[in-house]
Amino acid sequence: MSQHEVQNWTGRSDAIAVPLLGAEFWSDGRLVAGVFDGMREQKVGGPAFRVILDDVLVLDGEEASVVELPSLTGIKQALQDLRQKGYQLRKGDLWSVRCTGIRKAKKEGFSDSPEFQIDVMRRAAAAA
Repeated sequence: MSQHEVQNWTGRSDAIAVPLLGAEFWSDGRLVAGVFDGMREQKVGGPAFRVILDDVLVLDGEEASVVELPSLTGIKQALQDLRQKGYQLRKGDLWSVRCTGIRKAKKEGFSDSPEFQIDVMRRAAAAA
């Protein structure tokens, strides 16, 4: 008789439900830094990028040590620029995300858009 390995998983909504740093959070020069911890598809708007913060943020009166960066236009553009330079997302990368300014909407009824610089540092793999 052969042994069958059993695998089990548990999914929790509170593991996914972390604060989202939307456009209203950002102002010129505002910085968040931490470890890129993955991404997930949002119901609307594309992926959200999970970051374990170096320093706790206070958001709506509560401390947050893990946040998500939504697919704001500036975030998507900064990541596209990184990809064009050879970067590929990897869990564990160190991210520094800085708002470099707020671009005013050109059309009435449209929102202003934060612009970003994302600096990434990847630790070299330890030699075996």
